[in-house]
Amino acid sequence: MGVLVDTTPLRVSPDFRRLWSGQAVSFVGSMITTAALPFQVFRQTHSSLAVGLLGLAQLGPLFICAVVGGGFADRLDKRHLLLAVTSAAVTCSAALAVNATLDHPQLWVLYVVGGAVGGVTAVSSTVLRSMLPLLVEDELRPAAYSLQAAYGSFGMMAGPAAAGLLIGGFGLTSAYLIDVASFGVALATFAAIAPSPPVSGATAEAAMSLLAGLRFLRGHRVVISVFAIDLVAMVFGMPRALFPALAERLGGGPVLYGLLLSSVAGGAFLAALASGWTARVQRQGRALLVAVGAWGVSVAGAGLAREPAAVLTLLGCAGAADMISGVYRSTIAANLTPDSLRGRVSGVEFAVYAGGPVLGDVEAGVVGGLAGITFAIVSGGIACVIGAALFAARVRGLATHQRPRPTDAATAP
Repeated sequence: MGVLVDTTPLRVSPDFRRLWSGQAVSFVGSMITTAALPFQVFRQTHSSLAVGLLGLAQLGPLFICAVVGGGFADRLDKRHLLLAVTSAAVTCSAALAVNATLDHPQLWVLYVVGGAVGGVTAVSSTVLRSMLPLLVEDELRPAAYSLQAAYGSFGMMAGPAAAGLLIGGFGLTSAYLIDVASFGVALATFAAIAPSPPVSGATAEAAMSLLAGLRFLRGHRVVISVFAIDLVAMVFGMPRALFPALAERLGGGPVLYGLLLSSVAGGAFLAALASGWTARVQRQGRALLVAVGAWGVSVAGAGLAREPAAVLTLLGCAGAADMISGVYRSTIAANLTPDSLRGRVSGVEFAVYAGGPVLGDVEAGVVGGLAGITFAIVSGGIACVIGAALFAARVRGLATHQRPRPTDAATAP
């Protein structure tokens, strides 16, 4: 087994290849919009707190749609649902583009449509997460999640950098229009995926509401801990709401702002390309804890640095650590979740994984506004290290969790 990312899932599963390629294209466009929205809010208000409130506007739709969308993903054909939410995403991006063309763009539109984008993204990601394990064999899941992390980290690297260049050179409207085009490509690609009807037994359980998924989680402390440790890392250690102000402090403009966002993803992308070793790790729980600790140390270091190159490098190291932790978070959760509950558990999973950074935007905006940028970033990184240590000490099932053997996977529920 090599060091570079394992591309076997792309070769053996045509539908995984279509899902992966369509999402890879649209995700770049989504990241352009994700970077453009807070920049536009900061440009119109000159307030980091206002940027943090954008995250608050997205939080409710994100949580509700992630959990509710998980129920729909278990009851409906996943491909049809994916096509529907992708069409809704096109509408949201088009609305942002129209607003940006106005002589006086409306701030309330950014918050309202931003909230809608959060909800649409939640449903889309929930469907994608519930589909992926059904398209590849158990032993290929670490490789599939590494490939997913590769396009995700590339999109988060290329998208914000492209947003900075587009905004600086052509204005905000161009950034949103690129997103519209990317979703068009995704729609055409997703349409070729085979139908993905509900798994046997999922419809009956869904009739009992989302409580079935929640009951499953309540009985699996390791899965709950996997979600919780990511929530801690993102709430306290993700300082992206401070990046517009940080770019100004470092003497830069839109281009440096885009690079700050891209640096985290750049480190994750490089780590994903060299992720072939991740499938060989036996103690997956310990690897997850170490990666979260490394994330916190790197973020704290970035808060202390004063040179743009040093800040970008340390944020890249943080992104690499987050990519590794993400592979093991997704792998552990997928291995322990029954097929009939994947939609609902994926909904909760996405609510945590995507809601954490949004809560982090609020936390960073408030703390940064009250105590300053440096304190907000450094204290958040330290909190992540402390959180990883507490999980290692208090949740022994997570710290000792190991990769299942082939016989274990075959007999899993």
